[in-house]
Amino acid sequence: MPSSEAERFTLHQTLRSLMPEAVADTLMSHLPPTGWSDIARQADLDAQSLRFDRIDAKFVEIDARFDRIDAKFVEIDARFDRIDAKFVEIDKKFVEIDARFDRIDAKFVEIDKKFVEIDARFDRIDARLDHIDARLDRIDIRLDRIDAKFDELASMKRYVVTTGIALAALICGVGAPLWLGGF
Repeated sequence: MPSSEAERFTLHQTLRSLMPEAVADTLMSHLPPTGWSDIARQADLDAQSLRFDRIDAKFVEIDARFDRIDAKFVEIDARFDRIDAKFVEIDKKFVEIDARFDRIDAKFVEIDKKFVEIDARFDRIDARLDHIDARLDRIDIRLDRIDAKFDELASMKRYVVTTGIALAALICGVGAPLWLGGF
């Protein structure tokens, strides 16, 4: 059990009364400041040294593992560099594709303009056809009037023909006795 400071002081005073003061001071300086359990022996130091040797060996192992990890990181960095290079190539391809799409878009713009022109031409054709339809409608009306006139003329022709036949029959019927010498 460690001694207290008061006990150490009492021991020092007692030693000074029993021997010369310098000898008592030297003897007290050889005593540990705390209990003997806190004093390390050579065997304790050797055991500690063995532990430190094992710890050093572990650090060597850890350093080796870090070296392997560093090597893996170098490999990974190289792979990332290759991947980055591929991305650069892909980006170039996308630029080319974008340029092609721009050309296609320009062609679509031209096609759209042509469709607008074609639509305008169709509109003009539709207007002309509407005008022709109107003229044909007027011609139909005129033809209907002509048909009505022809029907009227045909009716008159039938009347004239039947009247002519009737007159001819009448003349033949009335004049036959005269021609034949009969009255």
